[in-house]
Order: sequence, then C-alpha cells, then structure tokens
Amino acid sequence: MKRTLLLTFLCLFCTVAVIAGKPVTVKSGKVSVLKTQSKSLLEIDYSSTKVGKLPLNEYLKERGDDYVKDWPRESETAASYFREQFNKKSKGTKITSDEEAASYKIVISPKFIDMGNAGSFFVTMAIGGSRKAGGVIMSGPIEIIDLATNKVVCVLYVDDVKGKGHPKDAIRMGMMYQELAKKMCKLKDK
Repeated sequence: MKRTLLLTFLCLFCTVAVIAGKPVTVKSGKVSVLKTQSKSLLEIDYSSTKVGKLPLNEYLKERGDDYVKDWPRESETAASYFREQFNKKSKGTKITSDEEAASYKIVISPKFIDMGNAGSFFVTMAIGGSRKAGGVIMSGPIEIIDLATNKVVCVLYVDDVKGKGHPKDAIRMGMMYQELAKKMCKLKDK
C-alpha cells in the first residue's frame, strides 16, 4: 500500500513538473549572447501591455490620476529590481545605462500583466502561506538586439513568470522582474 501511494505521488509530482514547463524559453537565436562579457541596455516596452482585458494606460486611468502620474516612477523602480538582480546573477553581459559602452539591448515587451493583489499578501502572510500569493505575473517576448547591426540575435518568451506578494505595486512588480532576471541568467543553449 505504501509503495503504491509513493508511486502515485511520484507520478503526480512528475506530471505537475511537466505541465509547469519552463517560464522562460528560447524561441530563436542563441542565449549564449547573454553569456558573453559585454554591456547591454535595458528597455521595457509597455506599448502593447494589457492588464486583464484593458490596455495598460486604460488600466492606470481606471485606478485614478495618481496611478497615471506615478507610473513612470513606479515602472522605473520595478525595472531597477531587474537590473540589480541581472547584474548580480549574470556571468556574462551586464546591464548599463551608458549607451556608448553597450553592445546589446534587451527589450522586454510584456503582453500581459496580472498586477497581483496586495490584500491577498496580507491574508496569506497572516495564516502562514506562501510569499508568492498576490505576486505580479507577466507574459511576453524578450528580444536581444545587437546594437552594431541593429538585428535581433535572440528571442525569449516569458510564460507566466510570477514574483512575490507585497503591498506596494512597484515592489510587487519589481519582485516579478527580479524573478525574471534569475530565470534568464539560468538559461542555456540547447
């Protein structure tokens, strides 16, 4: 009986692992470009981003004038989490703001963002649950562009990378970008 139960749990675990898949995958090109000693610019392009069914700018307007006004600062705070984590974990290219020193540009284009829920963070933490509760979830492509040729040399796809929960929107989004940076730095060419 114990053996059957153990095999059942093992099969269930393997099934969940297969279904979960990889949240960041290489769609074209070689991820080795990220492993070369170089400098890269970072751009996060929200022009096609939807939050739920709404374009990002409409989502912000629905939440109020303060959200529209604060978005540039909030999105920069979130991006800083990516830069810091990527530079910490990457053994190759490093994110820079020096356009003259950069060889590549990493363009993250979120197509879908679930902004998470600050309330679920408090409820979950009160009952001892996971810090991922209420975290931001993002999906969309990432292009790595060679600045010398202006050609895309690698395309990644992000499928539901999720950060940790936090009461503040910018930090919640930043923790998602932090998780994305970790996953990008672990990628290998096939």
